[in-house]
Amino acid sequence: MPSQTDDAQRPTRQRSNTGAFSFNWRRRAENAAAPAPPAISPPLQWDALIEALTPPAVPSLNYARSLATALGALDSHSPPPRLATLQPVLASLCSASSPTSLQAAGYDILTAYLEGSGSALLTTSDRLSCLSLFFDVPWSQELWEARCKALAALVSTGSNSVGMEGPVLRMLSSWIERAFEGLTRSDSISHEDRLERQRSVESLTAFLTSLVRRPEFVSRLTEADTAGVLQLWERMVDRSLSVPGDYLNLVSPPASPYLEPQSSKAASPPKLSAAHRRHHSSTSIPKLSLLKHPADIIVDAYLTYLSERLVALAPSYLTSILPLLFRALAFYSTPLPRISLEPSIPHQTTLEQKITDVLSRLVSGPYASSCRILLKQHFFPSPQSPLQVSVQASVGALRTFRLSLRRVLESRLARAYIERASIVDYSPAGVPSHIAVEKGLMERAWAPDESASWDLTRFANVLARAAKAWIAQGQETTPNVIAAPKEAVLYEIASIVKDVMQAMDKGGDDEDVDDEEVVAIGRILRELVVYIRSVKMPDGSLIPISLHRPDGSSPFLVAMATILAEDLKTSPLFLVLPSIILSIADHLPDRDLTQLLTTMSERQCLSPTSLSWLDEWRNLLTMSNLFSPSRAGTRQHVMDHLQSVWEFVKDIPAYRKPLASLVFDVWKRHPAEELEDNSTLVVWNLLADEAVLRLVERHLEDPSTDPCNDEEGFCEEILDFLSSMAHERLDEEDDTASIRTVESQLPSPPGLIPPVNTATTSPILSRMTSDYPGVKEKETSLPSVMSLLTSLTSGAPSRSQSKPRRSTNDMHLPIEASPVIAPTEPPPLTPKSVGAVIGLVSAFSQLVFTPLALSQCSLWHAKRIFKHLVGLVSDAGCVRARLTVLQFMMRLRVDRDHRLYFASAEYDKDGNIAHLAALINRAEAGPSTVEDLLRDDEIRKARARAAPQQERDGRKASRGRGGPRMDASRSRSRVPARVLPTAVLRLKPRDPLWTIPESLPFSVAASDVSSEGMTSYDPSNPGHNETVLPLSLYLSKLVEVIETEREWEILSYVLCHLPTQLANKHLFCGPRSKIVIGKLLATLCSGITDGTLATKIDRWPDGIISRDAQGLAFHTLTVLVSYKRCFENTQQLHHLVEVFLMGLNGQPSTQKCCLHALSLAAFELQPSMAKHLSRIMEKLSQIMSNPAMAVHIIDFLAIVGSQRSLYVNFTEGDYKMVFAVALKYLEHHNRADGSLSISWALSQHVRIMSYYIVYVWFLAVDLADRHRHVSYIVRQLLLANDGRAEVDAPTEVAFDWLARYTYASADPRPAKSTLDEIVMNPNLQAKSSEPAVSEKTWILGNSVVTIRALARRGWIEVLSRRASGTTKFLVRAENVPMIPLGDVDPDLVSISATLMMDREDSGEEMATGEDATDRFLGNPSLDDVKVALGDSAQSSSNAPRPDPITGYVWSGTAPSQRRKEVLMDPSYFALQLSAYPDKRPAGRGRLVKDKSRLASFFRTFDRMPVIDTHKVGVMYVAPGQQQEAEILRNTHGSPAYTRFLEGLGRLINLRGQVDVYDGGLDPDVDGEYAYAWWDDIGQILFHTATLMPNGEDPNCTSKKAHIGNDYVRIVWNDSGLPYRFDTLSTQFQFVNIVIEPHSRGAIAAFSNNLHEHEYFKVTVQRADGMVEFTPIGDFKLISAVNLPQLVRQLSLLSDWFVTVWQNTGGDKRRDEVITNWRSRLEAIRRFRDQVMATDQEPEPDMDDTLTGQQRLRDFSAAY
Repeated sequence: MPSQTDDAQRPTRQRSNTGAFSFNWRRRAENAAAPAPPAISPPLQWDALIEALTPPAVPSLNYARSLATALGALDSHSPPPRLATLQPVLASLCSASSPTSLQAAGYDILTAYLEGSGSALLTTSDRLSCLSLFFDVPWSQELWEARCKALAALVSTGSNSVGMEGPVLRMLSSWIERAFEGLTRSDSISHEDRLERQRSVESLTAFLTSLVRRPEFVSRLTEADTAGVLQLWERMVDRSLSVPGDYLNLVSPPASPYLEPQSSKAASPPKLSAAHRRHHSSTSIPKLSLLKHPADIIVDAYLTYLSERLVALAPSYLTSILPLLFRALAFYSTPLPRISLEPSIPHQTTLEQKITDVLSRLVSGPYASSCRILLKQHFFPSPQSPLQVSVQASVGALRTFRLSLRRVLESRLARAYIERASIVDYSPAGVPSHIAVEKGLMERAWAPDESASWDLTRFANVLARAAKAWIAQGQETTPNVIAAPKEAVLYEIASIVKDVMQAMDKGGDDEDVDDEEVVAIGRILRELVVYIRSVKMPDGSLIPISLHRPDGSSPFLVAMATILAEDLKTSPLFLVLPSIILSIADHLPDRDLTQLLTTMSERQCLSPTSLSWLDEWRNLLTMSNLFSPSRAGTRQHVMDHLQSVWEFVKDIPAYRKPLASLVFDVWKRHPAEELEDNSTLVVWNLLADEAVLRLVERHLEDPSTDPCNDEEGFCEEILDFLSSMAHERLDEEDDTASIRTVESQLPSPPGLIPPVNTATTSPILSRMTSDYPGVKEKETSLPSVMSLLTSLTSGAPSRSQSKPRRSTNDMHLPIEASPVIAPTEPPPLTPKSVGAVIGLVSAFSQLVFTPLALSQCSLWHAKRIFKHLVGLVSDAGCVRARLTVLQFMMRLRVDRDHRLYFASAEYDKDGNIAHLAALINRAEAGPSTVEDLLRDDEIRKARARAAPQQERDGRKASRGRGGPRMDASRSRSRVPARVLPTAVLRLKPRDPLWTIPESLPFSVAASDVSSEGMTSYDPSNPGHNETVLPLSLYLSKLVEVIETEREWEILSYVLCHLPTQLANKHLFCGPRSKIVIGKLLATLCSGITDGTLATKIDRWPDGIISRDAQGLAFHTLTVLVSYKRCFENTQQLHHLVEVFLMGLNGQPSTQKCCLHALSLAAFELQPSMAKHLSRIMEKLSQIMSNPAMAVHIIDFLAIVGSQRSLYVNFTEGDYKMVFAVALKYLEHHNRADGSLSISWALSQHVRIMSYYIVYVWFLAVDLADRHRHVSYIVRQLLLANDGRAEVDAPTEVAFDWLARYTYASADPRPAKSTLDEIVMNPNLQAKSSEPAVSEKTWILGNSVVTIRALARRGWIEVLSRRASGTTKFLVRAENVPMIPLGDVDPDLVSISATLMMDREDSGEEMATGEDATDRFLGNPSLDDVKVALGDSAQSSSNAPRPDPITGYVWSGTAPSQRRKEVLMDPSYFALQLSAYPDKRPAGRGRLVKDKSRLASFFRTFDRMPVIDTHKVGVMYVAPGQQQEAEILRNTHGSPAYTRFLEGLGRLINLRGQVDVYDGGLDPDVDGEYAYAWWDDIGQILFHTATLMPNGEDPNCTSKKAHIGNDYVRIVWNDSGLPYRFDTLSTQFQFVNIVIEPHSRGAIAAFSNNLHEHEYFKVTVQRADGMVEFTPIGDFKLISAVNLPQLVRQLSLLSDWFVTVWQNTGGDKRRDEVITNWRSRLEAIRRFRDQVMATDQEPEPDMDDTLTGQQRLRDFSAAY
């Protein structure tokens, strides 16, 4: 059931109207007891009732009411009682001492008497006596209506009120004020009482107004009476307008607020309750009573009063009337629509419209002049009035002016519209034929002309002064804050300006704009923006203004943002708005300012085409906060436009000089505490440009450099300024903030955590933060999710969290809150010292790298600037400035003519800098090194322990892996950890200032262009210094940095970049540089040896220690090897090699660098290497456990093994260390998990190269000592196969190879000889009397032995085919006697063969047929033999001699025997005929009985190479060449290239080649000659493009067919350009070995200079995914003498690796590479298995039985 109190919550109803006045029914008191039902008796007459009520009778309420009823019922025929009779009764009833009900009854009696026929009997005195009954008493809810009716009846006509006008007005005034007093209070007055008071005020004011409608009444009023009434209105209007706007919310019942439809718009009406409940006291009243705002009642009544009295009032009363109207208009003002000629929906309320109409009549009526004066006065604040009153008056006055101005503007627009419409069509008479305009437009267009009175230009000054006055009002005591009351006034002023601007926009482009009006607007806006600059947010920050998205926090700010957001591209206010907008630049976001700057630039305001362009630039450059972090976009646009304008005026001195002077003047006064970002580099470059231009202009007439030292001009002033700024010290960081403790940090207490200040990045965020205090965790009344999302996206509180406020915005202007901008990372700041350095760099670059370098004057100043820059390397104001100097200096290079240039594209073409930077975490490591595939865990762990991770953002460090242990170890064997004292502090590491790739803060326009005047050295005139840059000073400064530097950023940059710069050997030439180079070597070597290098660094980054810096220094030392001619003392070179040896103790990256350096030293520093080689080998045996070092160690051993002079003094132990290293890698490879540590392809390569190392170094041992090492090598090979059932094939090959070379140094394959051709030639034997040659073959272990014999001659040929080669013996059994010449049937064949056995076969086919045999058949004489031998000797003497350019042409057979001493031990013969290394007991072998198999086996097996063969392409790239076809078409190269080929290999004739691998070359197609190289282990054929004929094919297809299929190509690059890896288009793109000059440019243009001291740079280009496998690293410098040997070794190593890489599918398959020797072994095994499977002959058993002994001793079956 509903509650019994529900009715109390229901709205009350309006009472019925029962009288002449509204609400004539009077309610009795609520607390009166219900009367008893009266007894039924006949009614008394009026005279009896008078008697009953006349004193001293006790008055009866019933009688009094009956008397009022009776008097009211009298008609004209019934005479009324005389007033004298009623007077006692009235006096008794209306007495103040009477109860209220009796007083009301008394006034009812008087009303009935006066409204009846009794009024005709009254005289003036009677009326005055009646007036005395109305004494002044407090307002009463039961009494007011009766008294009001009685007074109205008393003065019902003007004639009846003679003499009573003043008293009546005063009485009404008192009643009205008393009733109104309760309405303005918000205390505990009942709602019913308020409704009664509201009705009372409405009735009484209506009565007062009705009185002033009576002319006879008004005519008798005095001035005092009129003034009193106006004062009454003034008091009530003032009080009503002071009532808060939310008055109705405060006084209405909680559940049912009542609002009248036309109520004050001071507050938005809250929603009505959904439950309609009745009031407890008016349940039967049918009409709701509505509560009004007091202002609604009084203002409406006041306007009604003025409508009656305004015409008759004197002008003096305007001083009191106008302020009230202004205030009322301000109170009721609503947003005005945009000015338009289109009909709009009425926007004003009834009261506002009434106020507007009254004011319109006043300001345009007869008192217009007085009203305008008062109007202007009220624009200003009134010091005598309260702030609220003054604000309302000013707002109303401004709104009045605005409305008048809008009518003028609309009239102007209407006329303009009609004029445009009238010119569309004209009749023949010249008048418009048709004008279609809307109704009333004509009247609006030609309304009474008020433009002269209400023109903005007339009010501009007063409006500006008013704005200024209001802004200053109260500012001395209270600073301006957002949404202050005064903003309402400023908003109206801004709205006036906005209306005028809207009218301008509506007028169109054809409408002429009044320039005075534009100036007037600018004058007003300049004052208004002063307030914006002064206003502050609640937190004290500046108020943000967004022009593209107005912020709704303040209507005034929205209006100003709308005005200032005018499209400057089309707005007529463009002349005044930019400067105004710039004056509040601090309040605007970057987006708005950048748009402004763009528009200003487009309209040429910033170029010399504008008269005020310099003023605009001064405003921009002096803009406050321009260099703050929040102004990145604006600053960027300013500098971009400055750069554009500077480029425009750069060639016009009349414009350039003023701009440069302005910029220089501003920049000199630039606050030192303000930082700059990269955009401001424009200014520094501008100053540098101006300095250079002034210098050039000054020396146009006088090119002499003599007065340069003494002259001080603008140029010197700029340069001195740049130098001083570069030296200016900056406190980059507070020392206390740079200290951190070693111990772990705990989170700060909540009270100590500073709040995040986002005001600098986003004022909106700051404001939003202040609007949202912290929300408690247990808050129950939380806002909805949508409201939170809305508040977060709008930057303002949600509606549910904030009270509604009165809106004063104009209509149709959407208010959008500025979006919350996420805080972005500020742009990198550039200290002024960095900018100054950039300016100096720019000036130097222009003087050196442009045609200005042709002037001696420019070079003189350039060297002066260069010395400044060198000094700044150590003396600049901050670390970044020093780094900037190094970034420029480290990129200086020279070409081969010593001409200076700035390297940009070729700065790090070899990747050496990026590689070194990656070692110290300053670049991403490339996927091309072994270390990237296998990182050393110990190094990483050590680095992690060296520098614990620091906390970020105040968070506590993790306790996980890498975090400090909180508990001590329980192990007693552990040493207790040292407890660090809490006072141990460490400097915080500096944030990295450079990384690779670098972004340079400066730019050099003429990059990679050689200077036309500046050089590093003049070889033709060493004493000439005018054009020589003193680079020795720079190098000395680098040495100083290496010795004393304390900043890691500087030292690391030098150590990473110095090797690449030193590789440009022409850069540091001359005696001074030679001395400094020696000092550099000594500094680095001593620093590494003593451990003092980089020990002075203050701030080490995490994970970096001095050991890393020393590791970088080894790369510089590697390059210094090429400067060995600068080191006169050989001890320096010994020390250098010793330092490299020390480096083998370092981390893997250092070990690799030192191994590469030692590989280079093996060629360049052989005496020093020979001295330390034993110690190096010992160290290699210690560090070989790291798989990442395997390929580098193997490469080193291979290179050293090729240089016999290095190990000439080796002992047996030294050789054993070499074998131990190589054999240990074999053991690692054969382990089950050994190959998993590195890639399979790399593991295969290491395995192959390990065997190669064994072979190379075994051959290096003297023949007499080789057998001493066999036992150790065999044991290690067996250990490598430990755990296997059978020894693997490569090991079998190794055993066989050892058997071949332990006791002899013979070739692995027999050569053709004359002896063999004569003795064993079947054709010769067939023609003779001897029988044919007999032949048998046996299988002995892994060898196949064939023996051929002559039956009677005694000659025997033994041919042993093994995996490692083929051995051939030709012997004669001395048991067979030889028949000498002169006997019958002499043995001429044997005699001739004996005499010619020392002559090798020429390679030509042996003559056959009759001619060949006839010479030796029959009975030849001794002379015939001599003639035959003489012909052979003559043919040998005709061999060509070596050519100095082309080299020696080698013959085609066994060329290795010509250049080596062949020794042979008897054991060699025995081993070749043994079954070794067969593990079975030595046996008789197995005779091959099926001879049909032998022919095919021999044919296939003999074609297998006995050594490994390689083919390598060689190409020459001539100067300027880049394309494949033009490179292949080269038929010759430079002399240096030709000498390189001469050392690379031996020039052979391809025709008739039998033993040398020809690489698939056809002499008829590919040329007759080629370069080749061979030894006992392998052969390399070089496909040399310049030796191959081009033929008719322009694309050189035949050349590409060979070179394009080579895995490895040697490229001699004289092009002067980087050689692209894919220059030769082929699918076999694996490795390019590129040789090029270390300095840019070709060598001497084909001169015949021997280049004995020349150095070349060698780089190795690899395919993607291919690991590093050569000792070159990024590059190496090698002398011309040693270049061929190094490149040959690189070719061999590269071809081996690429073969493995290709065979494994790019390291994707686990396939093994089969070498030639292994192929031969497997072929022998297959043949043996086939023979054994066919013969089915069991092996003889070792038994003592007769049968067994017979089978064992019966040799006829086996032989």
